[in-house]
Parts: sequence; structure tokens; C-alpha cells
Amino acid sequence: MSKSLQEKSNHDNKSSFFSELSSSIKYASILDGELNRRLAHEFNIFDFLRDDEIGLSRIIAHLLNPLASHGQGTFFLQHFLEFATNKTNWNHLVSHTVNVETEHSTYQGRRIDIYVEVLGEKPFVLAIENKPYAGDQENQVLDYLKYLEEKATDFLLIYLSSDGKGPSESSFPKGNRNRWKEKFTVMAYAESSDDLDEFQDTQEEQSNDWYEEEIQEVKSLATWLKICKEKCEVDRLRRFFSDAENFCTKTFGNSKSTDDVEVQIVESFLFENPRYMKTAYAVKEAWPKVAKDVAELYFQYLTDTIRNNFVGREDLQVSIKSSFEGDGYISLLLYSENWIQYGNPNTKFYDAEGRYCIIFGNDVKNKIDWWFVGVRSPKQRQQMEQDEQDRFNKIKEKLNQEFSGLKGGDYDYPGYKYVDSEKRFWERNLELLLDETKQKGGDFSDYYVNFFGEFADKAICILDEIEKHP
Repeated sequence: MSKSLQEKSNHDNKSSFFSELSSSIKYASILDGELNRRLAHEFNIFDFLRDDEIGLSRIIAHLLNPLASHGQGTFFLQHFLEFATNKTNWNHLVSHTVNVETEHSTYQGRRIDIYVEVLGEKPFVLAIENKPYAGDQENQVLDYLKYLEEKATDFLLIYLSSDGKGPSESSFPKGNRNRWKEKFTVMAYAESSDDLDEFQDTQEEQSNDWYEEEIQEVKSLATWLKICKEKCEVDRLRRFFSDAENFCTKTFGNSKSTDDVEVQIVESFLFENPRYMKTAYAVKEAWPKVAKDVAELYFQYLTDTIRNNFVGREDLQVSIKSSFEGDGYISLLLYSENWIQYGNPNTKFYDAEGRYCIIFGNDVKNKIDWWFVGVRSPKQRQQMEQDEQDRFNKIKEKLNQEFSGLKGGDYDYPGYKYVDSEKRFWERNLELLLDETKQKGGDFSDYYVNFFGEFADKAICILDEIEKHP
């Protein structure tokens, strides 16, 4: 076969692959829509619950509390402890000897998100530091461990993060980690093998022996929820656990890029048509760069549109910062030249010339998702002088008066909020993003521009009042 005929054959093969697969997915989408109409399998109660750190902590604490309204006594707590500790000696638990708290105060004035105290012949304390979104404070984990050591001989502190990444060096210095190996562990909200592999590679580069040894044992909250669902005999609770497991997997795990039905269709198609596997592999290899390039193009368009909405104030500056190397991020920063300029600001990722800024960006490393709008401080909370902390608290207070359900408030964000869940993950909508970039607008873009504009209008007034030069 001549070279030109071979190239034509390869091209036809790829075209056939996309044509046949697209038809299968289109049919599956229609079928899935009809099934959802009849069975409502996409309905999830967690879409309507408070899913910030406090809300999720309350749900977990409720399940662990033997006296809570679920009526199952120590059943869920026992399975959690067996799952977390790899030990089966928890059948001695008695409901009235277990005390469960949220926001438990320590001697240092810190608050442990979930605190479970087991009294009796075998006293034990389970503490959970819940970090689905926020970062650590300086010496936070280390202070918790010292506190727990004073409170109980036998205890376990679990660091529950979105993807199984452990605490920062500033929160839990490496020199202290070996001492606490038996009293501390990391748990993910959902399994995410890509994230764990990436994290392990990073830790190996840093010669962090503690994490190299422990990373293989990271478990997920979603797995515990699945265990509870399978072992619980109450249908109403089983449905709740199913929703909770799906929430964790969809929000924090590996099922973000597309619908599960579509994944199953692609998998079946490739097994039935193995001649297309080479083409599928080429698509897999090309996808990260395609996602990055489309996102950058769209974000530039979005930034230009937002900038045009604030041309009336010459003091306002709008800039872009982005990087897909290492800690990947894209962000738009809006700030005023009239706001106070701080000395020694934190400019590792964001730089608004040392000023407060209103930020639109993503906060998941190396992924084009998790979009949010918020106010960011030029300094981390623990680095602020007293007058700077006072202004931070005032900004936080006023933001919470203007907006309900804000997250943040402790690190360097006095407040931020995520976009709606169906518009949070850009990789699901790359075709739409590219189309609206070319067409210079559309419903998706209108949503983002309005979402940012409504937040920024109020936040600018607050920052003008508190951060403007005297």
C-alpha cells in the first residue's frame, strides 16, 4: 500500500471511530435521560445540602454519634473505627459512653472539626480535621496532636482532605512526623488514583520518607459510606449512604470528567472494536493539552469581557495569572490602585501588587475545574499585624452580611463561593467553551460574567470602605 493510501486509511479509521462512538454516546444519552425521567437516578439530596466544611462535618459527626436520629447506635461508628484503624476490637462500644462534638475547642484556642470521645475501660479519642476545600494554618495539625496526647493515651487524628493529600509542612513539620506515625493518618473523600500518584511523585522529590511509606494506605470516606450502605438494613439510610457516596465520588474523585454512562459506553465500544484502541490512546494523550489550550482561550475571552464591564473606574486593574506547571491554576484578579499596599505579601500564586483582590479562579491542582469567586488577602492570616487582622475580620463580617453560605475566613480568604455545580467542571463542557469563545458569548459565559459581576460590585464597595488609603 502506498504512503498516501496508508494515510487515507488511517484518517478514515479515525473518522469512523469518532462517528461510530458519537452515535453510541448520543443514543446512550437519550436512553439515560429517559431512565432518569422514570427513576430519577441523577437526583441526589446532597445537591441541596450545605456542602462546605461545616456542613459536611455535621453530617459525618451525626453518623458517628450513637445517640443521633439515625437510630443505629454505635453501628456506623464501629465500622468507621474498624475501617480507619484496621482493627476489629471495637465491638465493646456502648452508646451512652460515647460523646461526639463538632468544633471542639482546644487549649490553644483552635477548633477540631469532629471530636469523638469513647469512655469506659478502653478510653479512646477519634479526632477528624476536615479539609475538603481549605488549607492549613501554621502548626495546626501539630497543635492538635499535642492537645490529644494530653487528653488521651489512645487516640487517632484523621486528616480528611479532598484527594488524600496530607497537611502542609507549616501545619505538620516533617521533623515531627515519625513521632506521630501511629496516631495520625490521612483519609481522602474519594479515591483518586491520578492525584495520589502525582502526590507521591511530589513527595519522593522532596524525600519525605513518612509520606512515601504511608501514602499507599490512604483510604476514602466514600469507601466507608459504601460499607455502611451495604451493611445497613434500613432502606431509608441505604438511600442516604448511596447519595453520600455518589456526592464524594462525583465531587472529589475520578468521576468528574464525564458521565458514568458515557464511560461505560466507551469501554464497551473499545472492547467490541479493538481496532480503535490505538486511536483512543492517541485521544487520551492529546486530551490534557486540548483541555489546557481551550481553557486558556476561553479564560482570556472571559477576562476581556469582565474587564470591559469595569471601564468606568480607572483605578481598577484586571489581570490574569496562570500556570500549568506544577501547581496548576488560572486566575483573574481585580483590584484598586487606591487600596492599601501591603509589605511582604504572599505572591507565590497570586499577585495584586500587594493589595486585596477580587479573584475568579480554580483551586484544584493541575485540573481545569472547581471555579470560584472570592476576596483574597495579600497575606496569610498568621503573617498579619494586628491592624491587618482587624481589617481582615471586618471584611469577612461585611462579606457574610452581603452573601449567604460563604466559605473561607481563616486563612487568606475572608470569603469565597463556588459557581453552580453543573458549571464548575470545565472539562465536561470544552466543546461549549470553545464555541462561545469563537462566537464571543453565550449562556455559559453570561452566567460567569454575571456571577463575577454581582459578587464584585458588592465586594468592591466593602474594600473601598475598609482598604482604601486614608
